Amino acid sequence: MHLPSLSFPPLSVLVVLVLFSITFTFATIPLPPPSTQHTSNWAVLVSTSRFWFNYRHLANVLSLYRTVKRLGIPDSQIILMLPDDMACNPRNAFPGTVYNNADRALDLYGDNIEVDYRGYEVTVENFIRLLTDRLPAEFPRSKRLGTDAGSNVLVYMTGHGGNEFLKFQDSEEIGSRDLADAFEQMWEKRRYREVLFMIDTCQANTLYTQFYSPGIIATGSSEVDQSSYSHHADNDVGVAVIDRWTYYNLEFLEGVGVGDRGKTLGELFGSYDEGKIHSRPGVRWDLFPGGETVGRDRLVMDFFGNVQDVEVEGGERAWNESEWREDLKRLKELVERRRRDQQNGTESGRLDVMDAPTAPKEMAEPAKPGAAKVEAGKGWSQQVIGASTILGCILIWGGTSLLDNPR
Repeated sequence: MHLPSLSFPPLSVLVVLVLFSITFTFATIPLPPPSTQHTSNWAVLVSTSRFWFNYRHLANVLSLYRTVKRLGIPDSQIILMLPDDMACNPRNAFPGTVYNNADRALDLYGDNIEVDYRGYEVTVENFIRLLTDRLPAEFPRSKRLGTDAGSNVLVYMTGHGGNEFLKFQDSEEIGSRDLADAFEQMWEKRRYREVLFMIDTCQANTLYTQFYSPGIIATGSSEVDQSSYSHHADNDVGVAVIDRWTYYNLEFLEGVGVGDRGKTLGELFGSYDEGKIHSRPGVRWDLFPGGETVGRDRLVMDFFGNVQDVEVEGGERAWNESEWREDLKRLKELVERRRRDQQNGTESGRLDVMDAPTAPKEMAEPAKPGAAKVEAGKGWSQQVIGASTILGCILIWGGTSLLDNPR
């Protein structure tokens, strides 16, 4: 009996069907939700002053260093730049120590400090190269800012400055445009999510007037033509030990504990008292998405603390290294067991049926015919297999038609 031949559709129809199946398959692949929070915290803490009479600038930086470490940022994510070692200065009446208060209750230097850039390494060039990741290949990881698009970065600077400039070791200067361009390079290279820029120097607020990159909140200790003053001196040390603006920032931060989800940047900046600081601090919000309304609600811990809940792409919970290692161990055991079973397959196949244990009655019942429950595919692989199956059926159909219709 002669069967009617199947008509083969035009090639254009097949192409459309294939493209439709592929488009439908990839359109149904679940995409990871967008990140709702930052994934890491980094701090860049810079003192730019040499010489013994600038003791307070070193104490400013070490005070912030102690605070961010206390709130959870590890040394591996802190870049500390100190141009002079006041702790070992021969004028120091208390060798090996640095204090920020006349009562000398807290040694900021201690025995657990990691200085990444020291002495003449603290230069404008190295600072800009650090931010923009343009360091030589031989530089160690400890001297690099390993941020990415999910990082929140705290940048704190202190030293002697003026209208739109900050001096580095009385030998060179960095200008407001230099800083602005460095942050723009960071943004273009996806090296931060949000930045909190803090600076304590004379006319500090002028240093961030040229910023133009998004995601930055900037604050400084004094307006143009205003000086930034020290808080108090230690008569035994012989010099001022901390600056006013930094002192009152620290006073607020001492009330913030690890994991504190209550204190906000709005509260921190709202605590500034011009009568105590003796200058007019400034805050710039316009570069931050949402402006001042959103920026004031940002948590202090978003910049001074460390991320605790890391969002993993495609996962419902954070990656657990111990569980991962346990899973690998179990998988290895299963592979070894399977290998042994294959090696002993011949002997296992010769076992007498009578020697086999009798299965319980409820376990021995054959499976009832019926529709099997199919779990919904959670990955893209099953959907790609489905698309491949559709494509294969179309090609088989076309091949059969060609065989039935010889030219």
